[in-house]
Amino acid sequence: MGANQLTVQRLKMELLNKENHSQSPNDAPEKRRCPRYPFSSAVEATDIRGNTRITGRISDISGSGCYMDTISPFIAATTVSLTITRGNESFKTQAKVVYSQSGMGMGLLFTTAEAEELRMLGMWLGELAGAGQRQPSAPNIELQSDTPKSTGYDLRDVFSELITLLRRKNVLIDSEAEAVLRKLSKCQS
Repeated sequence: MGANQLTVQRLKMELLNKENHSQSPNDAPEKRRCPRYPFSSAVEATDIRGNTRITGRISDISGSGCYMDTISPFIAATTVSLTITRGNESFKTQAKVVYSQSGMGMGLLFTTAEAEELRMLGMWLGELAGAGQRQPSAPNIELQSDTPKSTGYDLRDVFSELITLLRRKNVLIDSEAEAVLRKLSKCQS
């Protein structure tokens, strides 16, 4: 190969390397609906079913969830009771583990909280957003509720998914599941 061919080959390789490594998985487009803020506070999470308690620190928070730094995170889909403490104030809610990173932490989605607890979260988010003053509530709080109205799911879709899961776990046999799904399809909204 001549010197020009080697230079062309080297340029091609550099271009390929830049294309393949220019965007890491962490640079993926943001999918969150609520703004996320850096936030360092103590947190305690208790597995509602297993009554197992772990502690850690929150590294970021939004109106719909947070990330908890902990060495021993719960597995994904675990429902937890969560208490975030900041100074002498706390925010208590139930949450669902959305993803878990062993030895690092877990992403949590807030599911239910009392009105007073939501006011506390709203004040914290107001401060973090740079509003200067503590606000009694923040517009970007989105709890994932179990009611079809707030989730946007049709109740029939939820039941259909539940029946399918019961069939997969061999709680229902195929003929039972199909009979229930037929009845469900005849229901009116």
